[in-house]
Amino acid sequence: MRLVRFDDAAAVARAAAERLLAFARERPEAVVAFPTGRTPLPLYAELARRHAAGDTSLARIRGFNLDELVLPPSDERSFRSFMERHAWGHTGLDRTRCDIPDPVASDLGTECRRYEEAIAAAGGLDLALLGIGADGHVAYNLPGPPVDATHVVELPASLADELGVPPAARPLRALTMGLGTIGRARRLLVLATGAHKAEAVRRLRAALADPAWPATYLAEHAELEVLVDAAAAGDP
Repeated sequence: MRLVRFDDAAAVARAAAERLLAFARERPEAVVAFPTGRTPLPLYAELARRHAAGDTSLARIRGFNLDELVLPPSDERSFRSFMERHAWGHTGLDRTRCDIPDPVASDLGTECRRYEEAIAAAGGLDLALLGIGADGHVAYNLPGPPVDATHVVELPASLADELGVPPAARPLRALTMGLGTIGRARRLLVLATGAHKAEAVRRLRAALADPAWPATYLAEHAELEVLVDAAAAGDP
């Protein structure tokens, strides 16, 4: 594991963008897993800025989203909507080369298997871009026994609250890549910003697999780099 500390979230985003674009220039058709949420927003903004300035490095990347909420795709809270607003097209990613779980598939178990087969058919993940939750969750691999493959998970009320999903629309479920699928990526790049992530980063650095902290199952990956700001590093 290589941990690199930066002064703030903006510097983390710039460093992550540089790493992703360099990787894409080296492997133009690489298969990359992409995250959603607050942490990667500065990264997507930086990639969009560079794309607007003429960088076309991501044009041939094959993208797979880490997860999706079981909401109508048109719902503004869906991760498909998030990617439409912040990533696909804006950053140079070609929407036709990007896949995301279908939350309205007639059988979600079958959709999970389809997604795994699509990733395998693409040659597996070359790079997984990851955030980390304050409780150590990665994608929607929540605290508890690890699950290897893409699966359906019921989200706790705390996460539904964060997403603005009212009680009447719960329980909220999601489709997520499993820790095995993520861990088989050839390279992992984890982004962590904010003091509320410091304990999760500390647990990850300890490299002791703990079901209460899902990210720890990735700690022994041979090509794991963690980019943190001063707050997530636990600096006083």
